[in-house]
Amino acid sequence: MSAFELRIIIFVIGLLVLGLIYFMHTRKPSHTRAEISEDELFQIEPEINVQETETAVSSQSEQQPEKTSERKLVTLFLHAKDGLQFDWHQIKDASAKAGLEYGEDHLFYRYRRIGTEKKALFLVANMLKPGVFDPDLRTTGLVFIMTLPGEMNALDLWDTMFPVAKRMEELLDGSLTDENHSSFSRQRIASMREEMRAFESTET
Repeated sequence: MSAFELRIIIFVIGLLVLGLIYFMHTRKPSHTRAEISEDELFQIEPEINVQETETAVSSQSEQQPEKTSERKLVTLFLHAKDGLQFDWHQIKDASAKAGLEYGEDHLFYRYRRIGTEKKALFLVANMLKPGVFDPDLRTTGLVFIMTLPGEMNALDLWDTMFPVAKRMEELLDGSLTDENHSSFSRQRIASMREEMRAFESTET
């Protein structure tokens, strides 16, 4: 994942929980659920496509035609149970056990290491504004985010991120959902894998 891609991710994190707001408004209220205002949540667009035009900067690449590729953002949400929140220590410990690393930008990452080089495969952000984690944190949920195309093919990236998200769900005793805030049935998992294959086929 390049620095440009990370900037895209950080930018869209600010757009990242519109669906959650809709979900919170349409869900039956519970007197045990922590009160959360819209101002506390990201503005989410769960899945976006970005047309990125790569323009060469060297004299050699300037002679080549511009390249345009479709980009896709894939998000998963890990919700705390009604009336509960995740705190910093729970998130930090669970992240370490799930193979995530805390970055200088106060987000968690899963890396792919090749020799001394490491590339970010996906990141985990706080579901609440401003999206980062700190030692005083208490939050109602986490967002797992990966961009396609990435450092691996789409299906391999999914098969890396989803088990980590499931492990975090187990460790934090939360509830994992897709971008539409629906739980993962076998059929939904199968359909996500098909989406990854379909995306990969459009790139080849």
